[in-house]
Amino acid sequence: MTNRQFVSDIKSANKIISSDALITDRAILSIANTCALILIKQQVDKRKLFTSSSLFTHIPCLEMTKVPLSECCEYVSEIEIARSKKKIPRIAEGPFGMLIQQVASVDKTKMFKESTVRRYANSLNLDPPPKGNYFWLYDDYIYVSNPDTKAIDLSAFFEEEPSQLLLCPSDCDCLPKKGCDPCKNPMDRQFKCPAYLLQTCRTMVEKELLTTYFNVPADRTSDEKDDQSKP
Repeated sequence: MTNRQFVSDIKSANKIISSDALITDRAILSIANTCALILIKQQVDKRKLFTSSSLFTHIPCLEMTKVPLSECCEYVSEIEIARSKKKIPRIAEGPFGMLIQQVASVDKTKMFKESTVRRYANSLNLDPPPKGNYFWLYDDYIYVSNPDTKAIDLSAFFEEEPSQLLLCPSDCDCLPKKGCDPCKNPMDRQFKCPAYLLQTCRTMVEKELLTTYFNVPADRTSDEKDDQSKP
């Protein structure tokens, strides 16, 4: 289901919402994404959905630039790493860490393991230092330990949809030629919510819209409990 289809369903189900010109499709989608995130986090807490490819946003070519390690920590050395040229949206977190499905080189020859800058800096004091490729986030940038990395392939569940500049960089020549269209209209992208949670999400969105725009009191007698959204 696309974002456009989900918004259309909400408007079709409630004439009050559809008749108010102040409630834009963008406003409905924003609330829908927030509600979907709540439901998905409930499922991820139970180790569900993490292997689903349809819920994660794929940035196929996030360009990197070489920087000193001291840029993101107090470790003083000449060691260099790589940092994304652009900031990325906040990545959702669960009890087991950030909801990141994959960080890899564009050609998939290198896979990066999640770490922290402090853990990576401390590992450099070991003799010999551990081998491997690592990534971490700092100040809304993503860093990788290999300084020669020109671009990475990132799949994550973002709290906000990445911009067109991230999904469709005009100055990057490593985008896939077939089977992927990251440049499509945001309303025509897939709505990030499992099919079995869609009805619960619709109910949450409708209640939020009625409460926010029409001062309709929320029904506290029937909350959206996790056990009500099982397949």
